Amino acid sequence: MKNKNIFNKKYFELTGCVHNHSEYSFDSQVKLSKIIIAAKKNELDYLTINDHHTMVAREDDAVKKENDLFIIIGAEINDPQKNNHFLVFNTNEIIQGKEAREYIQRYAESDAICFAAHPFEKRASKRFRKYIWTDKKNDDFDGIEIWNYLSEWLGKLNPILNGIFFILFPSLFVKKPLREALDYWDELNNAGKRRSAIGSVDAHSEKIVKFGIKLEFLTHKILFRSIRTNVLIPEEAQIDQQNILKALKNGNSYIVNYKVGNPYDFYAGIASSKDDSAIFGEELSFTENMYFYFRLPKIARVKLYRNGKKIASKLDEKGRFEIKQKGNYRLEIYRFGYGWIFTNNIYII
Repeated sequence: MKNKNIFNKKYFELTGCVHNHSEYSFDSQVKLSKIIIAAKKNELDYLTINDHHTMVAREDDAVKKENDLFIIIGAEINDPQKNNHFLVFNTNEIIQGKEAREYIQRYAESDAICFAAHPFEKRASKRFRKYIWTDKKNDDFDGIEIWNYLSEWLGKLNPILNGIFFILFPSLFVKKPLREALDYWDELNNAGKRRSAIGSVDAHSEKIVKFGIKLEFLTHKILFRSIRTNVLIPEEAQIDQQNILKALKNGNSYIVNYKVGNPYDFYAGIASSKDDSAIFGEELSFTENMYFYFRLPKIARVKLYRNGKKIASKLDEKGRFEIKQKGNYRLEIYRFGYGWIFTNNIYII
């Protein structure tokens, strides 16, 4: 957790990994105590556990005894066809055997905080099925998972052609979010629905057995060094699970690929000459002399998007873009062709 000063406003910045699986999920057998140790070694401030159709991890002794790391227990829900995967938090209800529209509507009518998971998967090999979002109009959720490490990695894996390289050097092949996911997210925001974006690892700790030898790869320890969602919480607010979830819901956050670089000196936001300012997820009234400022620890390609369209680009470590009209503004930042930082929108009204 770091203190961050942005336009003379002070925030706590917490870094964390969303969408992890533990021993309580039917498709994973990883002890929660091991996951917590790996998270601490990677200096995470929070992590979420989204086992399939269960929240029993809440009763795990390792979770109950943990005082330094915020562990947020949710669940991952899907329909009978195993599509429309849905991350749910802030609820005790596990809905099974229902079609997506039914459970999404029911969670929307409650206090649950929910995100559409890996909605646009691709596959290079027919050996691996896709788990997709089947109805784009079914959008009554708080946000969308625009970047999922495991989903992107698996989407390019072809065991016959490239399997060994993908296992040995997985992060070389996880380059950036699918444009389809970014376009869908922009489409929702352009319609005035203000959906936030998260990035996740979807960590299970994968295993293969060859010649009696068990090889574990894509472990939590490895994936915790990759895609994270960093949240910004006002200094005057309590640092707790509810405010972390609130920041994720509202989009007071940005997505980082830590394999590309640590964003230790990063800040960005929009400010005007009237001393009004906004960070990700916030809105600001349009005036003259308004700029989107950014500062980075390293030189990178910074692209400014308005309503989902790229309108400007700079290769620099700090700078600003002039804001000339109303719209939804966000940054995509790249280094060496790899996606590094993706911010949530700032809404200029």
